[in-house]
Amino acid sequence: MKRCYLILTVLIIGTIFSSTSVFAESANDLDKKLDELEEEKSQINQEANEAESKVNETEEKINENQEQQQETKSEMDAINSDIENTQAKLQAKEEEIATTNNKIAEKEEEIAKTEDEIEDLKEEIEALKDEIKQLEEKIESREELLKNRLRSIQQNGGNTSYLEVILGAQSFGDFINRATAVTKIMDSDKKIMEEQEADKEKLEENKVAVEANKEEMEEKQLALEEDKKGLEDTKASLVAQKQELDEIQGTLNQQMNQKEKLIAELEIEEEELHEIKLSAEEEQQLVDAQAAAVQQAIEEAKQKKNRLEQLAEEEAKESTNNSSNSSNQATNGGNGKFIRPTSGSVSSHFDPGRVHPIHGVVKAHNGTDFRNDKGDASVIKAAADGVVSYAGWMSGYGNTVMITHSIDGQTYSTLYGHLKSMNVSVGQSVSQGNQIGVMGTTGDSTGVHLHFEIHPGGYKNPVNPMNYLN
Repeated sequence: MKRCYLILTVLIIGTIFSSTSVFAESANDLDKKLDELEEEKSQINQEANEAESKVNETEEKINENQEQQQETKSEMDAINSDIENTQAKLQAKEEEIATTNNKIAEKEEEIAKTEDEIEDLKEEIEALKDEIKQLEEKIESREELLKNRLRSIQQNGGNTSYLEVILGAQSFGDFINRATAVTKIMDSDKKIMEEQEADKEKLEENKVAVEANKEEMEEKQLALEEDKKGLEDTKASLVAQKQELDEIQGTLNQQMNQKEKLIAELEIEEEELHEIKLSAEEEQQLVDAQAAAVQQAIEEAKQKKNRLEQLAEEEAKESTNNSSNSSNQATNGGNGKFIRPTSGSVSSHFDPGRVHPIHGVVKAHNGTDFRNDKGDASVIKAAADGVVSYAGWMSGYGNTVMITHSIDGQTYSTLYGHLKSMNVSVGQSVSQGNQIGVMGTTGDSTGVHLHFEIHPGGYKNPVNPMNYLN
Protein backbone atom coordinates (compact mmCIF):
# COMPACT_ATOMS: atom_id res chain seq x y z
CA MET A 1 0.00 0.00 0.00
CA LYS A 2 2.85 2.34 0.92
CA ARG A 3 4.53 1.30 -2.32
CA CYS A 4 1.45 2.35 -4.27
CA TYR A 5 1.39 5.76 -2.54
CA LEU A 6 5.08 6.15 -3.27
CA ILE A 7 4.59 5.36 -6.96
CA LEU A 8 1.61 7.71 -7.09
CA THR A 9 3.65 10.48 -5.38
CA VAL A 10 6.50 10.01 -7.85
CA LEU A 11 4.09 10.10 -10.79
CA ILE A 12 2.45 13.28 -9.50
CA ILE A 13 5.80 15.01 -8.89
CA GLY A 14 7.04 13.86 -12.32
CA THR A 15 3.95 15.12 -13.93
CA ILE A 16 4.31 18.52 -12.21
CA PHE A 17 7.97 18.87 -13.27
CA SER A 18 7.12 17.64 -16.75
CA SER A 19 4.32 20.20 -17.03
CA THR A 20 6.55 22.96 -15.71
CA SER A 21 9.25 22.00 -18.22
CA VAL A 22 6.77 22.11 -21.10
CA PHE A 23 5.41 25.48 -20.01
CA ALA A 24 8.94 26.80 -19.58
CA GLU A 25 9.91 25.54 -23.02
CA SER A 26 6.77 27.06 -24.59
CA ALA A 27 7.36 30.37 -22.82
CA ASN A 28 10.97 30.36 -24.04
CA ASP A 29 9.76 29.68 -27.56
CA LEU A 30 7.31 32.56 -27.27
CA ASP A 31 10.04 34.83 -25.93
CA LYS A 32 12.21 33.90 -28.88
CA LYS A 33 9.29 34.47 -31.21
CA LEU A 34 8.59 37.84 -29.58
CA ASP A 35 12.23 38.84 -30.01
CA GLU A 36 12.08 37.82 -33.67
CA LEU A 37 8.81 39.71 -34.14
CA GLU A 38 10.23 42.81 -32.44
CA GLU A 39 13.27 42.63 -34.70
CA GLU A 40 11.02 42.19 -37.71
CA LYS A 41 8.89 45.10 -36.51
CA SER A 42 12.00 47.29 -36.29
CA GLN A 43 13.01 46.26 -39.80
CA ILE A 44 9.50 46.91 -41.09
CA ASN A 45 9.51 50.34 -39.43
CA GLN A 46 12.75 51.10 -41.22
CA GLU A 47 11.21 49.94 -44.50
CA ALA A 48 8.16 52.10 -43.72
CA ASN A 49 10.40 55.13 -43.23
CA GLU A 50 12.19 54.36 -46.49
CA ALA A 51 8.85 53.96 -48.29
CA GLU A 52 7.62 57.25 -46.82
CA SER A 53 10.85 58.97 -47.89
CA LYS A 54 10.40 57.50 -51.37
CA VAL A 55 6.82 58.80 -51.53
CA ASN A 56 7.92 62.27 -50.37
CA GLU A 57 10.86 62.30 -52.77
CA THR A 58 8.61 61.25 -55.65
CA GLU A 59 6.06 63.90 -54.66
CA GLU A 60 8.82 66.53 -54.77
CA LYS A 61 9.87 65.29 -58.20
CA ILE A 62 6.24 65.45 -59.37
CA ASN A 63 5.97 69.03 -58.08
CA GLU A 64 9.23 69.95 -59.82
CA ASN A 65 7.98 68.26 -62.99
CA GLN A 66 4.68 70.15 -62.83
CA GLU A 67 6.50 73.44 -62.21
CA GLN A 68 8.74 72.74 -65.19
CA GLN A 69 5.67 71.88 -67.27
CA GLN A 70 4.02 75.15 -66.20
CA GLU A 71 7.19 77.09 -66.99
CA THR A 72 7.48 75.32 -70.35
CA LYS A 73 3.84 76.05 -71.15
CA SER A 74 4.41 79.73 -70.27
CA GLU A 75 7.41 79.74 -72.60
CA MET A 76 5.27 78.05 -75.26
CA ASP A 77 2.60 80.75 -74.79
CA ALA A 78 5.29 83.42 -75.26
CA ILE A 79 6.64 81.62 -78.34
CA ASN A 80 3.10 81.29 -79.69
CA SER A 81 2.64 85.04 -79.21
CA ASP A 82 5.95 85.69 -81.00
CA ILE A 83 4.91 83.32 -83.80
CA GLU A 84 1.57 85.12 -84.18
CA ASN A 85 3.33 88.51 -84.27
CA THR A 86 5.90 87.20 -86.73
CA GLN A 87 3.18 85.73 -88.92
CA ALA A 88 1.35 89.08 -88.84
CA LYS A 89 4.57 90.85 -89.84
CA LEU A 90 5.18 88.23 -92.53
CA GLN A 91 1.69 88.76 -93.90
CA ALA A 92 2.24 92.55 -93.89
CA LYS A 93 5.60 92.10 -95.65
CA GLU A 94 4.02 89.79 -98.20
CA GLU A 95 1.33 92.39 -98.83
CA GLU A 96 4.01 95.10 -99.17
CA ILE A 97 5.97 92.87 -101.54
CA ALA A 98 2.80 92.20 -103.54
CA THR A 99 2.06 95.96 -103.68
CA THR A 100 5.66 96.67 -104.70
CA ASN A 101 5.50 93.94 -107.34
CA ASN A 102 2.36 95.59 -108.69
CA LYS A 103 4.10 98.96 -108.76
CA ILE A 104 7.13 97.39 -110.44
CA ALA A 105 4.80 95.80 -112.98
CA GLU A 106 3.15 99.21 -113.57
CA LYS A 107 6.57 100.84 -113.95
CA GLU A 108 7.64 98.12 -116.31
CA GLU A 109 4.50 98.80 -118.34
CA GLU A 110 5.32 102.52 -118.28
CA ILE A 111 8.90 101.76 -119.26
CA ALA A 112 7.67 99.54 -122.08
CA LYS A 113 5.28 102.29 -123.18
CA THR A 114 8.06 104.88 -122.89
CA GLU A 115 10.36 102.62 -124.87
CA ASP A 116 7.68 102.48 -127.55
CA GLU A 117 7.43 106.26 -127.39
CA ILE A 118 11.20 106.45 -127.57
CA GLU A 119 11.11 104.30 -130.66
CA ASP A 120 8.48 106.64 -132.12
CA LEU A 121 10.64 109.61 -131.14
CA LYS A 122 13.63 107.95 -132.69
CA GLU A 123 11.65 107.50 -135.91
CA GLU A 124 10.46 111.09 -135.64
CA ILE A 125 14.02 112.26 -135.01
CA GLU A 126 15.20 110.24 -137.98
CA ALA A 127 12.42 111.83 -140.07
CA LEU A 128 13.43 115.26 -138.79
CA LYS A 129 17.04 114.46 -139.57
CA ASP A 130 16.04 113.49 -143.10
CA GLU A 131 14.01 116.67 -143.37
CA ILE A 132 16.92 118.67 -141.98
CA LYS A 133 19.18 117.03 -144.51
CA GLN A 134 16.77 117.92 -147.35
CA LEU A 135 16.46 121.48 -146.06
CA GLU A 136 20.18 121.78 -145.80
CA GLU A 137 20.45 120.53 -149.39
CA LYS A 138 17.78 123.01 -150.55
CA ILE A 139 19.42 125.86 -148.68
CA GLU A 140 22.77 124.86 -150.07
CA SER A 141 21.29 124.69 -153.59
CA ARG A 142 19.64 128.10 -153.26
CA GLU A 143 22.75 129.57 -151.85
CA GLU A 144 24.57 128.23 -154.88
CA LEU A 145 21.90 129.76 -157.15
CA LEU A 146 22.09 133.06 -155.36
CA LYS A 147 25.86 132.99 -155.58
CA ASN A 148 25.60 132.41 -159.32
CA ARG A 149 23.17 135.30 -159.75
CA LEU A 150 25.40 137.56 -157.76
CA ARG A 151 28.37 136.40 -159.78
CA SER A 152 26.38 137.08 -162.97
CA ILE A 153 25.41 140.56 -161.81
CA GLN A 154 28.99 141.33 -160.97
CA GLN A 155 30.11 140.08 -164.33
CA ASN A 156 27.48 142.29 -166.06
CA GLY A 157 28.76 145.39 -164.42
CA GLY A 158 26.90 145.69 -161.17
CA ASN A 159 23.24 145.77 -160.39
CA THR A 160 20.94 145.37 -163.38
CA SER A 161 18.21 148.02 -163.54
CA TYR A 162 14.90 146.35 -164.08
CA LEU A 163 13.62 149.75 -165.16
CA GLU A 164 16.15 149.88 -168.03
CA VAL A 165 15.00 146.48 -169.12
CA ILE A 166 11.42 147.64 -169.21
CA LEU A 167 12.19 150.98 -170.90
CA GLY A 168 14.25 149.25 -173.51
CA ALA A 169 11.11 147.70 -174.93
CA GLN A 170 10.63 148.23 -178.69
CA SER A 171 6.91 147.98 -178.61
CA PHE A 172 4.07 147.85 -176.24
CA GLY A 173 3.87 144.11 -176.53
CA ASP A 174 7.60 143.89 -175.90
CA PHE A 175 7.06 146.20 -172.93
CA ILE A 176 4.41 143.87 -171.57
CA ASN A 177 6.65 140.87 -172.05
CA ARG A 178 9.59 142.60 -170.47
CA ALA A 179 7.52 143.83 -167.55
CA THR A 180 6.11 140.34 -167.06
CA ALA A 181 9.57 138.82 -167.21
CA VAL A 182 10.95 141.33 -164.76
CA THR A 183 8.04 140.70 -162.45
CA LYS A 184 8.57 136.97 -162.66
CA ILE A 185 12.28 137.35 -161.98
CA MET A 186 11.60 139.59 -159.06
CA ASP A 187 8.91 137.26 -157.73
CA SER A 188 11.23 134.32 -158.21
CA ASP A 189 14.03 136.06 -156.39
CA LYS A 190 11.66 137.06 -153.66
CA LYS A 191 10.23 133.57 -153.41
CA ILE A 192 13.71 132.07 -153.30
CA MET A 193 14.68 134.44 -150.56
CA GLU A 194 11.47 133.76 -148.61
CA GLU A 195 11.83 130.01 -149.03
CA GLN A 196 15.45 130.28 -148.05
CA GLU A 197 14.53 132.14 -144.90
CA ALA A 198 11.62 129.78 -144.18
CA ASP A 199 13.80 126.72 -144.69
CA LYS A 200 16.44 128.17 -142.43
CA GLU A 201 13.84 128.83 -139.77
CA LYS A 202 12.40 125.34 -140.25
CA LEU A 203 15.89 123.92 -140.07
CA GLU A 204 16.53 125.66 -136.78
CA GLU A 205 13.13 124.57 -135.43
CA ASN A 206 13.79 120.97 -136.43
CA LYS A 207 17.20 121.03 -134.80
CA VAL A 208 15.70 122.45 -131.63
CA ALA A 209 12.88 119.86 -131.76
CA VAL A 210 15.38 117.06 -132.25
CA GLU A 211 17.45 118.20 -129.29
CA ALA A 212 14.31 118.73 -127.20
CA ASN A 213 12.96 115.30 -128.10
CA LYS A 214 16.29 113.67 -127.38
CA GLU A 215 16.56 115.45 -124.03
CA GLU A 216 12.95 114.62 -123.13
CA MET A 217 13.45 111.01 -124.11
CA GLU A 218 16.64 110.69 -122.11
CA GLU A 219 15.15 112.40 -119.04
CA LYS A 220 12.00 110.28 -119.16
CA GLN A 221 13.95 107.09 -119.62
CA LEU A 222 16.35 108.02 -116.83
CA ALA A 223 13.45 108.88 -114.49
CA LEU A 224 11.73 105.57 -115.20
CA GLU A 225 14.92 103.64 -114.70
CA GLU A 226 15.47 105.39 -111.39
CA ASP A 227 11.88 104.66 -110.34
CA LYS A 228 12.29 101.05 -111.35
CA LYS A 229 15.62 100.81 -109.54
CA GLY A 230 14.02 102.33 -106.42
CA LEU A 231 11.20 99.81 -106.57
CA GLU A 232 13.66 96.97 -107.13
CA ASP A 233 15.66 98.17 -104.11
CA THR A 234 12.46 98.38 -102.08
CA LYS A 235 11.50 94.90 -103.18
CA ALA A 236 14.96 93.56 -102.36
CA SER A 237 14.73 95.16 -98.90
CA LEU A 238 11.26 93.68 -98.36
CA VAL A 239 12.43 90.26 -99.54
CA ALA A 240 15.39 90.49 -97.14
CA GLN A 241 13.06 91.50 -94.32
CA LYS A 242 10.72 88.64 -95.20
CA GLN A 243 13.65 86.24 -95.31
CA GLU A 244 14.70 87.47 -91.86
CA LEU A 245 11.15 86.98 -90.61
CA ASP A 246 11.09 83.52 -92.20
CA GLU A 247 14.28 82.68 -90.32
CA ILE A 248 12.78 84.06 -87.10
CA GLN A 249 9.64 82.01 -87.65
CA GLY A 250 11.77 78.96 -88.43
CA THR A 251 13.67 79.46 -85.19
CA LEU A 252 10.40 79.97 -83.29
CA ASN A 253 8.90 76.86 -84.87
CA GLN A 254 12.03 74.92 -83.93
CA GLN A 255 11.79 76.27 -80.37
CA MET A 256 8.10 75.35 -80.29
CA ASN A 257 8.88 71.83 -81.52
CA GLN A 258 11.54 71.50 -78.82
CA LYS A 259 9.12 72.78 -76.17
CA GLU A 260 6.38 70.43 -77.40
CA LYS A 261 8.85 67.56 -77.29
CA LEU A 262 9.93 68.64 -73.80
CA ILE A 263 6.34 68.95 -72.55
CA ALA A 264 5.57 65.49 -73.98
CA GLU A 265 8.62 64.07 -72.20
CA LEU A 266 7.62 65.85 -68.98
CA GLU A 267 4.08 64.48 -69.24
CA ILE A 268 5.44 60.96 -69.74
CA GLU A 269 7.83 61.52 -66.85
CA GLU A 270 4.95 62.78 -64.70
CA GLU A 271 2.93 59.65 -65.53
CA GLU A 272 5.92 57.50 -64.62
CA LEU A 273 6.42 59.48 -61.40
CA HIS A 274 2.75 59.04 -60.53
CA GLU A 275 3.14 55.30 -61.14
CA ILE A 276 6.28 55.31 -58.98
CA LYS A 277 4.43 57.29 -56.33
CA LEU A 278 1.46 54.93 -56.54
CA SER A 279 3.79 51.96 -56.26
CA ALA A 280 5.60 53.63 -53.34
CA GLU A 281 2.30 54.44 -51.65
CA GLU A 282 1.15 50.86 -52.18
CA GLU A 283 4.47 49.67 -50.81
CA GLN A 284 4.11 52.02 -47.86
CA GLN A 285 0.56 50.79 -47.33
CA LEU A 286 1.76 47.16 -47.50
CA VAL A 287 4.63 47.86 -45.12
CA ASP A 288 2.27 49.62 -42.73
CA ALA A 289 -0.12 46.67 -43.03
CA GLN A 290 2.72 44.23 -42.35
CA ALA A 291 3.78 46.32 -39.37
CA ALA A 292 0.21 46.17 -38.08
CA ALA A 293 0.12 42.42 -38.71
CA VAL A 294 3.43 41.92 -36.88
CA GLN A 295 2.18 44.07 -34.00
CA GLN A 296 -0.96 41.99 -33.88
CA ALA A 297 1.15 38.82 -33.90
CA ILE A 298 3.23 40.28 -31.05
CA GLU A 299 0.06 41.02 -29.05
CA GLU A 300 -1.27 37.53 -29.74
CA ALA A 301 2.09 35.98 -28.75
CA LYS A 302 2.12 38.04 -25.53
CA GLN A 303 -1.43 36.98 -24.77
CA LYS A 304 -0.52 33.36 -25.48
CA LYS A 305 2.56 33.67 -23.25
CA ASN A 306 0.45 35.21 -20.47
CA ARG A 307 -2.07 32.41 -20.80
CA LEU A 308 0.68 29.80 -20.70
CA GLU A 309 2.30 31.39 -17.68
CA GLN A 310 -1.08 31.67 -15.93
CA LEU A 311 -1.88 28.03 -16.72
CA ALA A 312 1.56 26.98 -15.51
CA GLU A 313 1.06 28.81 -12.22
CA GLU A 314 -2.42 27.36 -11.80
CA GLU A 315 -1.25 23.83 -12.57
CA ALA A 316 1.76 24.21 -10.29
CA LYS A 317 -0.53 25.34 -7.47
CA GLU A 318 -3.30 22.85 -8.09
CA SER A 319 -0.93 20.06 -9.22
CA THR A 320 -3.31 19.16 -12.00
CA ASN A 321 -2.38 17.39 -15.19
CA ASN A 322 -3.18 19.95 -17.89
CA SER A 323 0.28 20.00 -19.40
CA SER A 324 -0.86 18.27 -22.58
CA ASN A 325 -3.48 20.99 -23.23
CA SER A 326 -0.91 23.72 -22.54
CA SER A 327 1.51 22.05 -24.91
CA ASN A 328 -1.13 21.97 -27.62
CA GLN A 329 -1.82 25.68 -27.14
CA ALA A 330 1.89 26.50 -27.23
CA THR A 331 2.43 24.81 -30.54
CA ASN A 332 -0.65 26.19 -32.23
CA GLY A 333 1.36 28.58 -34.37
CA GLY A 334 1.29 26.95 -37.79
CA ASN A 335 2.99 23.88 -39.22
CA GLY A 336 5.35 25.76 -41.54
CA LYS A 337 3.56 24.57 -44.69
CA PHE A 338 1.23 26.24 -47.22
CA ILE A 339 -1.77 24.59 -48.81
CA ARG A 340 -2.90 25.24 -52.37
CA PRO A 341 -5.10 28.36 -52.30
CA THR A 342 -7.52 26.86 -54.83
CA SER A 343 -8.31 23.51 -56.39
CA GLY A 344 -7.76 24.76 -59.96
CA SER A 345 -4.87 23.48 -62.07
CA VAL A 346 -1.77 25.55 -62.86
CA SER A 347 -2.08 27.66 -66.01
CA SER A 348 1.17 29.64 -65.74
CA HIS A 349 4.26 28.98 -63.63
CA PHE A 350 6.67 31.30 -61.82
CA ASP A 351 8.96 32.74 -64.54
CA PRO A 352 11.30 35.75 -64.17
CA GLY A 353 11.68 35.98 -67.97
CA ARG A 354 8.12 35.51 -69.17
CA VAL A 355 6.72 37.63 -72.03
CA HIS A 356 3.71 39.50 -70.69
CA PRO A 357 0.54 38.25 -72.47
CA ILE A 358 -0.98 41.76 -72.63
CA HIS A 359 1.97 44.17 -72.94
CA GLY A 360 4.11 41.85 -75.08
CA VAL A 361 7.35 42.65 -73.21
CA VAL A 362 9.59 40.54 -70.98
CA LYS A 363 8.27 41.05 -67.48
CA ALA A 364 8.89 38.81 -64.50
CA HIS A 365 5.95 36.58 -63.55
CA ASN A 366 6.40 36.52 -59.77
CA GLY A 367 3.82 33.89 -58.96
CA THR A 368 1.79 30.90 -60.07
CA ASP A 369 -1.54 31.17 -61.91
CA PHE A 370 -4.40 28.73 -61.21
CA ARG A 371 -7.25 28.39 -63.66
CA ASN A 372 -10.91 27.83 -62.84
CA ASP A 373 -11.36 24.32 -64.28
CA LYS A 374 -13.15 22.69 -61.34
CA GLY A 375 -16.47 23.24 -59.74
CA ASP A 376 -15.11 24.75 -56.53
CA ALA A 377 -12.02 26.39 -58.10
CA SER A 378 -13.59 29.84 -57.75
CA VAL A 379 -13.18 29.67 -53.95
CA ILE A 380 -9.88 31.22 -52.79
CA LYS A 381 -8.50 30.04 -49.42
CA ALA A 382 -5.80 31.31 -47.07
CA ALA A 383 -2.65 29.25 -47.70
CA ALA A 384 -1.68 29.41 -43.99
CA ASP A 385 -2.64 31.05 -40.70
CA GLY A 386 -1.94 34.78 -40.62
CA VAL A 387 -3.20 38.35 -40.52
CA VAL A 388 -4.64 40.18 -43.54
CA SER A 389 -2.17 42.98 -44.33
CA TYR A 390 -3.86 44.26 -47.51
CA ALA A 391 -7.30 43.96 -49.06
CA GLY A 392 -8.10 46.27 -51.94
CA TRP A 393 -7.27 47.33 -55.48
CA MET A 394 -3.64 47.05 -56.56
CA SER A 395 -2.42 48.28 -59.96
CA GLY A 396 -2.05 45.36 -62.36
CA TYR A 397 -3.43 42.81 -59.87
CA GLY A 398 -6.93 44.27 -59.52
CA ASN A 399 -8.70 43.15 -56.35
CA THR A 400 -5.88 41.83 -54.17
CA VAL A 401 -5.55 40.22 -50.72
CA MET A 402 -2.21 39.93 -48.92
CA ILE A 403 -1.69 37.92 -45.74
CA THR A 404 1.30 38.12 -43.38
CA HIS A 405 2.31 34.78 -41.81
CA SER A 406 4.73 33.91 -39.01
CA ILE A 407 5.79 30.28 -39.35
CA ASP A 408 8.63 28.67 -37.39
CA GLY A 409 10.17 32.08 -36.63
CA GLN A 410 10.01 33.11 -40.35
CA THR A 411 7.75 35.82 -41.76
CA TYR A 412 6.01 35.25 -45.09
CA SER A 413 3.66 37.30 -47.23
CA THR A 414 1.21 35.67 -49.61
CA LEU A 415 -0.57 37.55 -52.39
CA TYR A 416 -3.86 36.60 -54.08
CA GLY A 417 -4.61 38.68 -57.22
CA HIS A 418 -7.38 39.27 -59.82
CA LEU A 419 -10.14 38.39 -57.33
CA LYS A 420 -13.73 38.94 -58.28
CA SER A 421 -14.62 39.65 -54.64
CA MET A 422 -12.94 39.66 -51.21
CA ASN A 423 -14.27 38.20 -47.95
CA VAL A 424 -11.69 39.67 -45.55
CA SER A 425 -10.46 43.06 -44.39
CA VAL A 426 -7.13 44.50 -43.23
CA GLY A 427 -6.16 43.42 -39.70
CA GLN A 428 -8.39 40.35 -39.74
CA SER A 429 -6.85 37.08 -38.47
CA VAL A 430 -7.44 34.09 -40.74
CA SER A 431 -6.79 30.41 -40.39
CA GLN A 432 -5.39 28.10 -43.02
CA GLY A 433 -8.19 27.09 -45.40
CA ASN A 434 -10.51 30.02 -44.57
CA GLN A 435 -12.17 31.50 -47.67
CA ILE A 436 -10.76 34.96 -48.39
CA GLY A 437 -12.32 35.65 -51.80
CA VAL A 438 -13.62 34.47 -55.16
CA MET A 439 -11.56 33.96 -58.30
CA GLY A 440 -12.02 36.65 -60.98
CA THR A 441 -10.35 38.58 -63.79
CA THR A 442 -9.87 42.09 -62.39
CA GLY A 443 -6.79 44.20 -63.22
CA ASP A 444 -4.47 43.20 -66.11
CA SER A 445 -5.94 39.80 -66.83
CA THR A 446 -6.72 37.73 -69.93
CA GLY A 447 -9.27 35.50 -68.21
CA VAL A 448 -10.62 34.20 -64.91
CA HIS A 449 -7.75 32.90 -62.77
CA LEU A 450 -5.89 33.34 -59.47
CA HIS A 451 -2.41 34.86 -59.37
CA PHE A 452 -0.69 33.53 -56.21
CA GLU A 453 2.66 34.70 -54.78
CA ILE A 454 4.81 33.80 -51.76
CA HIS A 455 7.39 36.24 -50.36
CA PRO A 456 9.67 34.93 -47.55
CA GLY A 457 10.75 37.73 -45.21
CA GLY A 458 8.00 40.06 -46.41
CA TYR A 459 6.77 41.54 -49.68
CA LYS A 460 9.16 42.31 -52.59
CA ASN A 461 10.98 38.97 -52.26
CA PRO A 462 9.06 36.62 -54.60
CA VAL A 463 9.88 32.93 -54.85
CA ASN A 464 8.39 30.00 -56.75
CA PRO A 465 5.21 29.18 -54.77
CA MET A 466 5.21 25.55 -55.93
CA ASN A 467 8.33 24.92 -53.79
CA TYR A 468 6.36 25.89 -50.65
CA LEU A 469 3.00 24.18 -51.22
CA ASN A 470 1.95 20.85 -49.73
